[in-house]
Amino acid sequence: MDVVKTLEPGRTVLHMEFTASGNEVWISARDDHRVVVYDTHRFEQRAHIAARDPSGIFFTWRAARMGL
Repeated sequence: MDVVKTLEPGRTVLHMEFTASGNEVWISARDDHRVVVYDTHRFEQRAHIAARDPSGIFFTWRAARMGL
C-alpha cells in the first residue's frame, strides 16, 4: 500500500469519524482545540470548527443523531 496524501489537521490527533456516506472525515485535533473536516475524495480541508479539547467526541450513535 502506498501513501497517496499526507494530511496535517493539527497537533495530537486522537480520533476521527467518517460520515455515513464516506465523503468526509471529521478529525479531532485536541491540542489545537478544533475539529477539522476533510473531503475524502479531493483530500481538501472543507471546514474547521473550534472545540475545547475535542478528544473522544465521536461516537457512531451521536453521529447518526446529528445526521453526519
